[in-house]
Amino acid sequence: MSSFASTLPPLRATIDRATQAAVERTCAASFNNATLTPFTQAAFQASASGKRFRAICTYIGAAVASGNALGHIQFEDLAAAVELYQASALVHDDVIDHADTRRGAPTPHVSFSYMHERQAWLGDSHDFGRASAILLGDLLFSAAEAAMVRFTSTLPSPRAAVVMERYTLMHTEVAIGQYLDVLAEQHPITADDDDAFLLADILEVVRLKSARYSVVHPVILGALAVGAGLELTTALEATLLPWGTAFQLRDDDLGLFGDPEVTGKPAGDDLLEGKRTALMAFTWSNSSPTERHVLSEAFNSSRKRRVELVDTVREIVSSRGRSAHESFIDELVDKGAAAVPSSELSPASIELLDALGELLTRRHA
Repeated sequence: MSSFASTLPPLRATIDRATQAAVERTCAASFNNATLTPFTQAAFQASASGKRFRAICTYIGAAVASGNALGHIQFEDLAAAVELYQASALVHDDVIDHADTRRGAPTPHVSFSYMHERQAWLGDSHDFGRASAILLGDLLFSAAEAAMVRFTSTLPSPRAAVVMERYTLMHTEVAIGQYLDVLAEQHPITADDDDAFLLADILEVVRLKSARYSVVHPVILGALAVGAGLELTTALEATLLPWGTAFQLRDDDLGLFGDPEVTGKPAGDDLLEGKRTALMAFTWSNSSPTERHVLSEAFNSSRKRRVELVDTVREIVSSRGRSAHESFIDELVDKGAAAVPSSELSPASIELLDALGELLTRRHA
């Protein structure tokens, strides 16, 4: 095991504790109210698991910019803030995507719906489930904001403002990217339309809601928190944006071809929700008219029909789009590597940045 890999388990444990402590602080006033127990328990459950990837990226950013060892600088509240924002976004995401499970467990809106059914309450159980999950996401967002305020209060005043500005930019971009993603799903696909899946439009959504959110912003937040200047953060972004894009494109591939036991998501879930992905853009451009008719039917049909077509679509993607998609990922990896600001970083920082690149682009889950 490399020194980088050996650092991650204890760092994740630190992030787990910080995240749960932040939820405890936010929910403390509600602990004596039994009516709220299912709601607060859901907040703990929604934030209790995960790879802690974004939080780890904040530590990496701090280490790269400062030259210190990974984890040497303690950023528990910043780590908790980005993880709780992620938990909030996932709860809302699952409502938007009508997702029934995540990591093998019922999603919050499904769990709240089950609770409504068990209690035989008035009204529609699905409406209650969705409403409760939206409010749960809001609660987790509040916990994230509180953790961020707590963190920035420890920084010098000008630096605190810069960090908070970057953090708000992050969640603003996610909202915009998410809206563009949902909007794209509303447009019907016509088999004879060469521009039905425009790669440039798809990559803009990836840039906003995935590449910058998952990779660029967390690393830059850590770097800014230790005093990194504009020259270094700009140089880091030139490396991180291609890698972050490759990270999401790999996720799209795993979503269709990965093992659900490893990825934690049902295979083909993005297709079932009609997601426009770069993988589908490459597939569309290389497909025959007959294959395009199958693809357009899948995207224009109900979820039930998509379930029936998912294996056929997977075969078309495998033969028409996957190879080009892999080549594009390789190009992004090389582009990021070529932009590593070697002259501005210590050898240890360069090594850590390279390790991050490997983690981002060579993953299997």
